[in-house]
Amino acid sequence: MSGLYIRKFIDRLQQAELKGQKDFVCPVADAKNLHNDITRLLLDLEAVKQATEQPDKTVTVELEGGSF
Repeated sequence: MSGLYIRKFIDRLQQAELKGQKDFVCPVADAKNLHNDITRLLLDLEAVKQATEQPDKTVTVELEGGSF
């Protein structure tokens, strides 16, 4: 995952702050690309979370004394 549009958004927002702009306008195409990057990031995060979760495993140990 590249996150190109997330970085682009952050850079543009920082530039606007440095210039003292009170408003930030984002073209619809950039907003859609940002949405896609965020969605991919969240899906990847969920996949990693599910891959690392281990369900509680119950281990049953049976001991026999035999003829002891």
